[in-house]
Amino acid sequence: RQDEAVQRAVGSFVEGLLPVLDACDAAVAHGAGDAVGPVLGALYGALEKEGLERIDPTGEPFDPAEAEAVMHEPGEGGQQVVAQVMRAGYRWRGRVLRPAMVKVTD
Repeated sequence: RQDEAVQRAVGSFVEGLLPVLDACDAAVAHGAGDAVGPVLGALYGALEKEGLERIDPTGEPFDPAEAEAVMHEPGEGGQQVVAQVMRAGYRWRGRVLRPAMVKVTD
């Protein structure tokens, strides 16, 4: 039980850091990669060692358990495919902390 409580507490802490990762991603996307990239890499690397995984389903079939479709665009019909990730999702030790926010091609 104590181990589960510790894992939940650490998971909550990591979840609280997701806005920081989002802000760093946005800074990199807006051209501040030279200044922010090393910090983002170090932070993400440390969290990854502890069990954080980035969910990036670009080009994969849409899975509502790991992604939230916020936009749809027409496609060839058939299976829904993730066309673009608009906000990264994250998994902590196998549990989805936050689904990716995606655009889906129908």
